[in-house]
Amino acid sequence: MIKKFIDKKVLIVIRHLSLQETIDLCDILLENDFNFVEVSFSDDGADKILEGLKNRFGEKICLGAGTIFQEENYRKALNCGADYVLSPGLSFKIAELSKKDGITYIPGVYTSTDVQNALEMGFDFLKLYPADLNLLRSYRGPFPKVKFMPFGGVTDQNIISYLNAGASAVGIGSYIANKELLSKRDLAQLSKRIANLKKLIGGINGSMY
Repeated sequence: MIKKFIDKKVLIVIRHLSLQETIDLCDILLENDFNFVEVSFSDDGADKILEGLKNRFGEKICLGAGTIFQEENYRKALNCGADYVLSPGLSFKIAELSKKDGITYIPGVYTSTDVQNALEMGFDFLKLYPADLNLLRSYRGPFPKVKFMPFGGVTDQNIISYLNAGASAVGIGSYIANKELLSKRDLAQLSKRIANLKKLIGGINGSMY
């Protein structure tokens, strides 16, 4: 699973969207070979969105459940078919449950202590939240083997900077999972954004360290 993340480079974060808006978005993502999607459980009814996507797309999309740090939501996510779970911080409880259940867990980190704790627990693919370009660069020294995935504020304007700074992948939210564009069905503009991301990533694949 982690290798697939790194190959694809982008995880799209779904928040505050209806099921139909999410389906419309996923159709465009798949057309551009993006198939990693996270449904944030900060939204009420996130389990229904995840379940609906799973029923619609099956294995075509690698579906994750985000903002998971409570066991209740963790259980809901697994029952709805989540392929992996993420949390904004390092949750010792979710880490323990994920190991027991054999599901990929991507904990969030920000401080060096967070990173060390995650490594001690056996996790080296980490969500850097909130995203911080300077922090990412500084962590390459003491944590050269950690695979960081920055989240928060990533767009076409800075994605290359993050990847060139050593990010293994990035999480992108409202720039792509955009409520305004989807609610008025401006799918052409959304398609342009997604296609541009694909072009940007394609221009640097093979040249990153």
